[in-house]
Amino acid sequence: MNYHSELSRIHWHELATVIERAPLGKRDPDFVEKTYRGSYVYCFVEDNGKLIGAGRAISDGVSNSAIYDVVVLPEYQGKGIGKSIVQYLLDRLPRRSVLLVSAPKQEDFYRKLGFHKLKTAYLRHEEIERWISEGYIEEKPSRHHIE
Repeated sequence: MNYHSELSRIHWHELATVIERAPLGKRDPDFVEKTYRGSYVYCFVEDNGKLIGAGRAISDGVSNSAIYDVVVLPEYQGKGIGKSIVQYLLDRLPRRSVLLVSAPKQEDFYRKLGFHKLKTAYLRHEEIERWISEGYIEEKPSRHHIE
């Protein structure tokens, strides 16, 4: 396995496919490229030149960071690759505070990596109904919010 952070080696259609198969949902390759290029650090994993996993993080570079889109192709899951992606990102981030949004049913995986579930994290999202239907949201959002 080869772990790297070289954007020039990435084919965005291929990464969008890995994200979809992981499964984190279908994403437009241009959108994927913009999110990675706008991130503080990223990790890509290849097996004999084939992209099999990735992850990214944003940060202020001093104290606060957030990890997103940790993905591994299903046929490579359960082999420690996701853990290595998270460690790769953590090694390059300020560690005072690192937030991570877990896919439903992956909470135990992140607990084993030292993450703690928050009681007071909140989200505003343009596609909140999808997040509700996919099990990311525990409560129905209030319709009394400011636009």
